[in-house]
Amino acid sequence: NITLVIKPIDPALSIAADPGQIEMILINLIKNAHEAFTVPDQASNTITLHVLSTTKGSVQISVADNGPGIEPELLDEIFIPFFTTKNTGTGVGLSISRQIMQLHGGDLRATSVPGKGSVFILGF
Repeated sequence: NITLVIKPIDPALSIAADPGQIEMILINLIKNAHEAFTVPDQASNTITLHVLSTTKGSVQISVADNGPGIEPELLDEIFIPFFTTKNTGTGVGLSISRQIMQLHGGDLRATSVPGKGSVFILGF
């Protein structure tokens, strides 16, 4: 019972990137958001994808959820290889995702409010 919201995309926006690698990042972020929901059958579990142009002309893709959020002291650690808060996680997904974005000349960052959710932004 998760609602996936994909906001309308301006067809004029484009990025120069390996589609397979960007797809891998998005799958990882959506999977992480899905696993973060503490009440899996709650009707209000939502993951939102949004592609937008910044005022500086760059493109951003955001993956947001309304899950439990990430504690502030963990936000810097989640991108460290092998760091995980999951019982079965390997801790490499976010690290690899950030490396892929850096290889594309971009970045991957996160913001979060405990109890409200998290937003991961791919900046190109």
